[in-house]
Amino acid sequence: MKDGRLMKETDAEELLTKYMHILGDKQSEKTYRLKSSTGDGIMRNYTVAKGIDIIYSEIESYYPIPVDVKKSVKFVEIMYMVEGHADFEMENRRVASADKGDVCIFNNRVGTRKCVLHKGGMRCVSIVVLIDSLKKELSRMFETKEFEGKALFENVSNSDSCICFPANEMLKNIFTALLQIPDKYGDYYRRILTVQALLALMDTDNARSTDYRYFSGDVGNKVHEARKILGENLASSITVEELAERVNLNRTTLQRVFKQMYGMTTFEYRTHVRMQEAKNMLLTDTMSVTDIAGSCGYANASKFSAAFKKVFGQTPMGWKSGNT
Repeated sequence: MKDGRLMKETDAEELLTKYMHILGDKQSEKTYRLKSSTGDGIMRNYTVAKGIDIIYSEIESYYPIPVDVKKSVKFVEIMYMVEGHADFEMENRRVASADKGDVCIFNNRVGTRKCVLHKGGMRCVSIVVLIDSLKKELSRMFETKEFEGKALFENVSNSDSCICFPANEMLKNIFTALLQIPDKYGDYYRRILTVQALLALMDTDNARSTDYRYFSGDVGNKVHEARKILGENLASSITVEELAERVNLNRTTLQRVFKQMYGMTTFEYRTHVRMQEAKNMLLTDTMSVTDIAGSCGYANASKFSAAFKKVFGQTPMGWKSGNT
């Protein structure tokens, strides 16, 4: 989101759906898959509070969309690199790089012109904040006037590029915990950890030095690999047992953590991705419903049509007639 697409609460959802396919929608939680023109990957968005969103991203390729950034709306995006490496070229030709364990903070002044991901892509957690909304939320949450009139994230907001630095142990701990949110009271945990991260980052100098314990996210990396396997060949079939064996996890752990990370089961994810690809195929005149069914891993057109209708509420041909 370094190109400014989340700078307004009113148009954030519209812009997200313009450049992404929505896979799941549950109250404060939405799961998106990037459209081909934007890149390849998945993003899971949570609204933590008014003007504060957290986004879990797994991106194989990304092409920033040029957007006119409204200088009057102050926002920052705080990105923690869980895995991978990325080089960001800003609109003013400045370049920033991020490796595993780095924090990058982007502002509303300069958008991203180009993003180059190394082999394997990147996995990151981002917190997107409207500065004025953050002041109100902190004042309300802590029943204080301390944040009123203060220029929060002032050095970040005035920068002509993004600010990157290796996360200290406290920040690593917070962001790793954000990757391992429990099901029960999950929204509350996520809210507390997000605010904790924001407080720790308001002074970026101190954010680089404070030292706390860090713990590994190895299971999350294996589940990330499982998601990539599910999306590689939609025509093939793979059982949960086979998938768990390929990523070296037991079945129970894979199913539990996959749903925790993506908000849906492996079967639900596979079905939604297949259906989104089916939509793309239906927009062409070269493939029959039977051909599309086979390409999406269904034994016959009848089963494919039933699955399509269950997801979208209409048959494949009914959807095609209304969209071509």
